[in-house]
Amino acid sequence: MHVPYSWLMEYLDADIEAAELAHVLTMGGLEVEQILDFTSVDGEFHDQVLVTSVTSNRGDLLSMVGVARHAAALLGAEWQMPDIDIGLLGDPVTGRTEAANADMHIELANPQACPRYCGLVMDELTVAESPDWLGYRLEAAGMRPIANLVDCTNYVMLELGQPLHGFDYNLLKDAHIIVRSATDGEQVLTLDQQWRSMTAQDLLITDPAGPTAVAGVMGGADTEMTWETTKVLLESAHFDATTIRKTSLRTGLSSEAAYRFERIVDPAGTLRALARAAGLLLQTAGGRVIGEAVDACAADISPLQVSLRVDKCNTILGTEIPAEKMRDYLAALDFAVATDGDNTLAVTVPTFRPDVEREIDLIEEVAIVFGYENIPATVPGRLMQSGRLTPTQKLERRAREALRAAGLNETISHSFLAPADLDRMSYPEDAAERNMLPLASPVSEDQTHMRTTLLPALLQAAEHNQRHRVASVWLYEIGPAFFPRGEGELPTECLHAAGIISGPYWSGAWNMPNDRLLPDFFTAKGIIEKLVAVLGVHRVTYAASEHPAMHPGQCAAVLLADTQIGVIGKLSRRLQEQYDLETEAYVFEVDLDALFEEASLYSEYQPVPRFPAALRDIALVVNDTPQHTAEALREAICEAGGEQLAAAEVFDIYRDTQRLGEGKKQLAFRLSFRTPEGTLTDEQVDDLIATIVTHLSDKLGAELRS
Repeated sequence: MHVPYSWLMEYLDADIEAAELAHVLTMGGLEVEQILDFTSVDGEFHDQVLVTSVTSNRGDLLSMVGVARHAAALLGAEWQMPDIDIGLLGDPVTGRTEAANADMHIELANPQACPRYCGLVMDELTVAESPDWLGYRLEAAGMRPIANLVDCTNYVMLELGQPLHGFDYNLLKDAHIIVRSATDGEQVLTLDQQWRSMTAQDLLITDPAGPTAVAGVMGGADTEMTWETTKVLLESAHFDATTIRKTSLRTGLSSEAAYRFERIVDPAGTLRALARAAGLLLQTAGGRVIGEAVDACAADISPLQVSLRVDKCNTILGTEIPAEKMRDYLAALDFAVATDGDNTLAVTVPTFRPDVEREIDLIEEVAIVFGYENIPATVPGRLMQSGRLTPTQKLERRAREALRAAGLNETISHSFLAPADLDRMSYPEDAAERNMLPLASPVSEDQTHMRTTLLPALLQAAEHNQRHRVASVWLYEIGPAFFPRGEGELPTECLHAAGIISGPYWSGAWNMPNDRLLPDFFTAKGIIEKLVAVLGVHRVTYAASEHPAMHPGQCAAVLLADTQIGVIGKLSRRLQEQYDLETEAYVFEVDLDALFEEASLYSEYQPVPRFPAALRDIALVVNDTPQHTAEALREAICEAGGEQLAAAEVFDIYRDTQRLGEGKKQLAFRLSFRTPEGTLTDEQVDDLIATIVTHLSDKLGAELRS
């Protein structure tokens, strides 16, 4: 908010320069971002303007009197309200959801969204340019002066914080104001000459002929005050903050009025603002007030009562402030304070402070007025118990370390995506990833749903890196994926780990090899194997699979027991071209939560072998079928080798129809035998090899090739 210094000092009785005042306000919770030197367009008026940053819960600081009240409490000074003649309203006609006099009729059809609506009629007004003093103040506060009728309502909004709106009385049908919810698809022509399509969640100001304004956001063009207007109906209302916020976001309409209503405007200040506006109009536009004000108020406006324990306040702040001082601090902020027993204050919270609801909120107010800089610095006491990571957090940290150790760099992306991202990756309509949770208020068109997979974001990150000439892109992300559970229920969050590797192992440098060694499918598989080993999971296997984003024949499912928990594969040529990746890319994604259920933080100690291992290589010829995979052969070898077989690794796959025969393949394994009792003899190793070959022949029909 822009706060002209000279305007503010009209309500604040203090001898203080703008720079010093800015410091006091900032230390008191109202940050002054900068001080601007202002000169009016005609060059006749000069001032300093404090640019403040108001938190979303302090709507009371979006007005001159609000800032003056706050500054006076911090300075121990006096402040004052502007002169307001409440008598201009006469004896207001009141009602719950309906109230009327001879000149207007107000009806609250949606009292939840609009619990109070006040109106006043003025006639014989003369539209003209505003006097210089009013125009200069509006201009310094960042608003363009238009004409006295509009400028007076804007002036009161900036001065008191209560947005106002004026209707051309002669353009209202039957002078009947109806505050109701819109219907889906209902059209409203707003002051900016744009047609707005409403929904049932929006609130409208209407007359019997149709909409006249989008409540709390922007007026309607059909009842706009013009240079020919002589009779107006002034509106001063209180709207539900959430309703106004949703309408403003959905329509993209942002106004000074909506900005204030979203932060809750004082419901008890409507008549006061109406009287202030009437007085300014009489001063600048002449005319007269017709009849009395009308006040339709469907909700009781009563201040909140909150107790403050003096000892509790001092314990939390680490101070020794006496009860009398606390009473003075709160009274300076317009809180009514009475004594309620020993060392307890009964505090009546004013209606313009809806952010104060609990005792801790009052303690914060005491701290603000006392001064944060006056609170003594203390050394915290010795912790009786320190916080520790949970087992899941330890496992997650271990997983991140394993992926970084494999050469991958961590990336963090938004937890949102759009259906177009899955279309780009060719996910079929019945894919599980298509079952996404839509966002009620999307930030943008490409972030409309909660993500079910981490791969689209990683591909976009790889694309961004390669477009910036980063040849080696090795990235991973650990984050949640979201899956809907049912109407009204929170989604299931599953922690996933995903990665992409594209480009050489190392970037070019004077001390690196000239040849560009590129990763392959087994590089990605090795990363998963490393991750699984670090987590201490032993029941993970791999099986040939298919994925819409991956190259046929170079994709594998990651299985935990018999359940698929992930996928590894080479990115398809089509996607590689779509994402402008220069080299082949390999991706993976696994369900970490599933791995964590089987993981162990501790591993059993194995003594360092005292005796050397005996190594043997064997070549096995088997049918070239999905049942005769390297993993199946390795499991069979380990099953027959027993405890003396320390390791079995495949190191070659060979196919030759002339030498092996049609439908045959050869797999070569390196076997390592070891026993803690001593070095195995050749005869013992030969016997173990024979046992293994016999078992493989019986179980898988494998033949030993010499």
